[in-house]
Amino acid sequence: MRVSRLIVGRVVVALLCACTSAPLASQQKDNQPTQGFTGYPPSVYMRPFLACANNAPCTQTDKFHLDQVPTGCCVLIVTNGDGRGTDEVRSYEVFLNGERVVPTENSRTAQAVVKVQPSNTLKVVLNGGSHSKIFVLLAYGPRQSK
Repeated sequence: MRVSRLIVGRVVVALLCACTSAPLASQQKDNQPTQGFTGYPPSVYMRPFLACANNAPCTQTDKFHLDQVPTGCCVLIVTNGDGRGTDEVRSYEVFLNGERVVPTENSRTAQAVVKVQPSNTLKVVLNGGSHSKIFVLLAYGPRQSK
């Protein structure tokens, strides 16, 4: 009885070791962490911007810093509302470092190829109701050919 418990215990330990080591073997070999599926491309910046409560155009500014500017970066993606057709602003404009990158729009999504710097300023001009919003994502662009 004692021997069989010992064997069963060793089998359980071996199975646990095999199951927990499997994800480690699938990681990239260049010491870069793997990113789980989030529904979004790998990003360097993301933030929602809410329209002002007074139902009039308003401007919001956000400053952000990148320790390293990724090669081939970036694509700025704007989602109007919740992505399902609700909570959308009537119009929006997006500026990065003083340059208009997305003109006045009322579409559900917009994107533009942009260049980021170590220090960046993102400005949005929104016009919408009290629950309307946009979501801004700066993501890695397609890899550049070498």
